[in-house]
Amino acid sequence: MRKITSLTATLSFIVVLATSVILYIVPQGRVAYWADWRLWGLSKEQWGEIHINVGLLFLLALALHIYYNWKPLMAYLKDRARRMKIFTPAFNVALAICVITVAGTLFTVPPFSWVLDLNASLKDAGAAKYGEPPYGHAELSTLNGFAKKVELDPQAALVRLRAAGFQAADGNQTLLALATLNKTTPKAIYAAMTAGETKAPAGPKALPATAPRVPAA
Repeated sequence: MRKITSLTATLSFIVVLATSVILYIVPQGRVAYWADWRLWGLSKEQWGEIHINVGLLFLLALALHIYYNWKPLMAYLKDRARRMKIFTPAFNVALAICVITVAGTLFTVPPFSWVLDLNASLKDAGAAKYGEPPYGHAELSTLNGFAKKVELDPQAALVRLRAAGFQAADGNQTLLALATLNKTTPKAIYAAMTAGETKAPAGPKALPATAPRVPAA
């Protein structure tokens, strides 16, 4: 059982480490869902689900690992006289490392701020590459509701969508459902809805009214 516990903890740690890196570089949720971002065939949501469940497995395995190694762990908390002492030099260093990491993150000081800044840069790069949706979770809106929010005629948008070769029963389907049905992305559905869409050019701005100039006496 000790071997199984140690191996499970090790393998789950590797998976958690890998999913942590992937979730660190993935675009913001609104961008990932809009462009149907995937890595190795898995979406952001699926990577997140793996991270949560394998993370829980890692914690359980770690708890069992601590249980099976309780005596050696307690030995770390004893001084040279073999007396129990929680705040040993090793414990104090470990505690200081954790406190500094938390405080440095909250106060955004280097090098912790560098990690956060890099994460923000990666998110911004993803948004620039894949494009931003008109609003958050736009993919969950129905075609009719979405068209109204982005100032499109719903019926005309539906006609253009069908003309582009996409299957669409009516305007009550969500963009995500349409994207899934047509094996594409909500972003592509939106592009088809707006293909050839032109807005009437704005007329010349009226000059501000001014009082008639009174000739000098």
